[in-house]
Amino acid sequence: MNKAADVVVVGGGVIGTAVAFYTARQGLKVTLVDLPKRGRATSASAGGLWSLGESVGLGCGVIFHKARLAKGTAHEGTHAPPQMPKSFLNFAMASNAMFPKLADDLRELAGMDIEYDRNSLLFLMYDDGDEAFARQLWKDCPCGRSLSEWVTPEELAKVEPALTREIRGALRFNGDDQVNPYRLADAFREACRALGGTVLTHTEVTGLRVEGNRVTAVETSAGTLPCAMVVNAAGAWAAEIGRMVGIELPVYPVRGQIVGTETLPKILHASVSTTDCYLAQKQHGEIIIGSTTEDVGFDTGVTSSAMRTLSAGAIRAVPMLERVGVKRVWSGLRPGSPDELPILGPVTDLGGYLNACGHFRTGILNAPLTGLVVAELAAEKALSFPIEPFLLSRFTESRGTDSHVPAVRPGHGEFDEATLFVPSMKCEGCERTIRDALQDVASVYEVRLKMSEKSIHVRYERSPSALTQVKTALASAGFEAVESHP
Repeated sequence: MNKAADVVVVGGGVIGTAVAFYTARQGLKVTLVDLPKRGRATSASAGGLWSLGESVGLGCGVIFHKARLAKGTAHEGTHAPPQMPKSFLNFAMASNAMFPKLADDLRELAGMDIEYDRNSLLFLMYDDGDEAFARQLWKDCPCGRSLSEWVTPEELAKVEPALTREIRGALRFNGDDQVNPYRLADAFREACRALGGTVLTHTEVTGLRVEGNRVTAVETSAGTLPCAMVVNAAGAWAAEIGRMVGIELPVYPVRGQIVGTETLPKILHASVSTTDCYLAQKQHGEIIIGSTTEDVGFDTGVTSSAMRTLSAGAIRAVPMLERVGVKRVWSGLRPGSPDELPILGPVTDLGGYLNACGHFRTGILNAPLTGLVVAELAAEKALSFPIEPFLLSRFTESRGTDSHVPAVRPGHGEFDEATLFVPSMKCEGCERTIRDALQDVASVYEVRLKMSEKSIHVRYERSPSALTQVKTALASAGFEAVESHP
């Protein structure tokens, strides 16, 4: 085999198939290379399009946080799951907004229904801690009040009668909907074929050929594939592909265990998130109950303890499930990254290579926009959405001793430095918010945060207003900063 392609996409999960589909839509000749592996992340997803929920720490985030609190491994002063930066929320919201039209397009091109269901997400409140967390979200929801809704126990009983009555109420996130994750990946793949793309299944990538400073071909078990561009969309295995060209990708497997019930009549009209589990009923009647968040390498096994914990959480939320049988249990490996953000786009000093990996819990949600912007990069077109916050360089440039905002733009001119004391910087969620706020300040070149000292060290381009801009950005994010003098 020696067929040349404009783009070769490595990985046939939902991200890889999305990239292949949108690349074919750009009119490029694309080849998707896929070696199905046990535990692919698409199989660990309930298909939740929870752009708001995931951004504020619901779904797996709040479950994982509760487990860390129980083990005493959460950061001191942590009172809630950390919220994702605004750059992530904006990306996720934009990707979520693509689904209505995408569902129609895939039905027409692939002849497949991805089961797009506008059903919203409910966070259930059992106790004082849940209610305090929900009220803070209700007060400071990044979407404002337009997409969130406080639901009383009485209102909840009317619209979701299967839910427990032992509850304080719920916070509803409208627009946080769902799809069938398997059908989405399959539809992307078939639509790619319909647009002229080539799909090589059960084909292993054995190497990437580099000439000069550019990838020129992909070596596979079926032969060599010359190409102008390769896209690394290998999910939890993305680091292996990166190492083929000397790129160290901080992507690692995170196991999520899932329980699936027997087929039931419609009993849940919304998806449900609690501190114990999440539940999503699919169109065929099965309720998906998830999910653990475990660092166990590439182990795709399931454990009796996780099954018991998830099942108990589901019964607490929906008591009638105590009488329902379990149809299947399984696990999948999510592609984790250190800051839980995807890794997208080009890398330094190597042409013909793009990343589309590290999506962790939000691969299904962010697949459409990821596919679109990566395809636009391959076609050398203007991007529909900025990807600077998601470049690999954020992990390697201006590395600080505690934590940092990466310099995604080159500095120039002369610099000043200042150390700011931020009394309200108390938890891990604060760090994300501060990083995101300062990322948008054009003059800032480097930021180092020290949580233990509640301090921020800022290096910025010299100008009369630069430090004021930094303080204003922090104030807008809810943090008062006082300049600390030696």
